[in-house]
Amino acid sequence: MRLRLPVSLRVISFLLLAAVFVFGVHVALFLMRPASPVKVYKEVLVPEGASFKSVAAELKKEGIISDRRTFIILGKLLGATRKIRAGFYSFDTGMKPLNVLLMLRMGKIIEYQVVIPEGYEMGQIAGAVAATGLTTKAEFLKKATDPQFVHSLGLPGDSLEGFLFPATYYFPKGITVDGILRQMVSKYHEVFNSDLKARAAELGMTELQAITLASLIEREANLDSERLLISAVFHNRLKLNMPLQCDPCVIYALERHGKWDGNLTRSDLRFKDPYNTYVYKGLPPGPIANPGKPSIIAALYPAKVNYLFFVSKNDGTHYFSSDLAQHNAAVLKYQILPHLDNYSSAPPPWKKNVVPGKRAFIIKNLRQAKK
Repeated sequence: MRLRLPVSLRVISFLLLAAVFVFGVHVALFLMRPASPVKVYKEVLVPEGASFKSVAAELKKEGIISDRRTFIILGKLLGATRKIRAGFYSFDTGMKPLNVLLMLRMGKIIEYQVVIPEGYEMGQIAGAVAATGLTTKAEFLKKATDPQFVHSLGLPGDSLEGFLFPATYYFPKGITVDGILRQMVSKYHEVFNSDLKARAAELGMTELQAITLASLIEREANLDSERLLISAVFHNRLKLNMPLQCDPCVIYALERHGKWDGNLTRSDLRFKDPYNTYVYKGLPPGPIANPGKPSIIAALYPAKVNYLFFVSKNDGTHYFSSDLAQHNAAVLKYQILPHLDNYSSAPPPWKKNVVPGKRAFIIKNLRQAKK
């Protein structure tokens, strides 16, 4: 004999099923139906620590969703009510609520990509960041050269030059210049870890000296395969108390005074500035660029060779020499003779007091070499 439910229970069950069905239809329609047929783009700021309810209220106010209560229920069902990533979100009134929920759940805030190549100077980095509109170049440089701020980040020196690690960054809209700089320095600390600090100490170098040398290598090297060799040249010269005679240092010195015009002349090599490694022996006072990891490693692990000179071969590579005679021959082969061929009907460029190309090769093979 089949048991039959009382009429009242059957009615209640039917009503519950009908209610669930109606609610399901309502939810389905809500999920797939935009709040408006017209697309109006709006940015909504989710403050740090904001609750899902407050976010839903703001979305309703901005016309992104049409039903705040249903949105909250769906958020709970989809696990989107947990901590929402703070930041600016870009929505439009033509979006389906499901897509709005997914954006919040995934934390897809407005971000600006900034690519910092290895070897960029601080001014170039400031320009790249300023291009996003997140800050101005002047504000960036002011903060990056604030000694108190630099020291608060656990760094030596009075500037962040050398410590703004080259990488691809995604900065959220609304980030402060402090936040931008902290991210870049944090990346640097990840690379220049305790092991590398210990290695620098083994070489008798401070952190500032190691990064300074790495910046010279970064600006001189075109190929990873040559970084250890260039590092060896500089290490060997430092041991012999020879001037480093690094052309990028001269260029950096000239830039500091607004005197760099794109041509490196003999008189430039005599320009008196602490960064001019033709005039002053030893490393310059600080980095001349922001080196990447390969150059930092090269600075701390130079090749075991006795090279003292290198000259550009005009193809992105260099010729390395251990003595002045070899170097002079290389300069003649790779720099002087090619220019003679190119300027057969005109005075050689060095007679115009201009050092051809990127390297100051004539002075480098004669001046200070006997010391």
